[in-house]
Amino acid sequence: MSPRQILASLATVGLMALFGFGVWAGLGTLQTKASNVADPTQQQALVALPGTVVVAQNGSLYSLHGLTFSKLGTAPGNWVQVAPGPSGDLLAVDKGNGYSNVLLLNPQGQTIRLLLSESSTQFFNNHFAYYPRLSSNGQTLFYAWNWVDPSANYNVDFQIQAVPLSNPGATPTQWSIPNYYQGGDVEPLPLSNGGLIYAKYAVNTTTGATYSQLVSVSSPEGQLNYLTTPAQNCSEPALNPQATELAMICTDNQTQTSTLQVASWNGSSLGTPRLLSAGPMAAMPTWSPDGKSLVFMDPLQRSYPFQMWWVPNAAGSKPGVPQQVTQNLSLTATSAPVWYS
Repeated sequence: MSPRQILASLATVGLMALFGFGVWAGLGTLQTKASNVADPTQQQALVALPGTVVVAQNGSLYSLHGLTFSKLGTAPGNWVQVAPGPSGDLLAVDKGNGYSNVLLLNPQGQTIRLLLSESSTQFFNNHFAYYPRLSSNGQTLFYAWNWVDPSANYNVDFQIQAVPLSNPGATPTQWSIPNYYQGGDVEPLPLSNGGLIYAKYAVNTTTGATYSQLVSVSSPEGQLNYLTTPAQNCSEPALNPQATELAMICTDNQTQTSTLQVASWNGSSLGTPRLLSAGPMAAMPTWSPDGKSLVFMDPLQRSYPFQMWWVPNAAGSKPGVPQQVTQNLSLTATSAPVWYS
């Protein structure tokens, strides 16, 4: 399953009130299981991408340079997400039993410092911190954090929070107000103007189907500017370095397929989306450092392990055909690649 299908399927099982708990218990660990999965260091990539790409598989982090994978020297843990950090370092999520921590790693994967510690000896005082992202000036750490209702511990809706990178133990600033009992807000994308784009989940009260919309806000808990419609059902936003094109994953009301789409971005609204890949389960787009091409996750076919794909000229009017980059791997579908020069 792709990340957005994971969220959609969780919301349709059992009572709606259990949705938040399901996300809380499973998000960040889900990935396709397969019996013939190779160690990335024992495989060569099919395409030599420029620069270096960092990905996650089975709790470990790997860097791809040219055609060769190298395993990063992370401390023992279950590493499920990475993101660009300051000065070429990495942000990374280490998932524990019922919680996750966010750490700052150097490019080789060694721990520089613990940023967010969400573990507790009391189970329901544990929290998940996911999707860490830095502000454009590198001073603020954004992330999705699960709020727990003290009177109903099964209700765990994610909200977007932010803390100073220099003092991550400070009282967080809450940026979003999640829909109650409906999964919440995830995948923060800080903007250069100080605003934020993120994916906001909700449940259709008539059909019971879960959907997400991309929204932007200019300030914490500010007025929502809806960028996509419920029918588009879009999430996983990724903005190119020039801040002119937004990649996203959408289903367009298709329950078994997710697609990779790109739309122009003028700072306040999106243009008409262009389809780059029709799935079957596209996930987690990442732009190249020059902003011209994209990589993303997708299995060869349904229920197969996720591989990495490359779309040349993704920002152009005539994008290239997606090309398979990896084979025989099982890349973590909830962890976007990090691509740097």
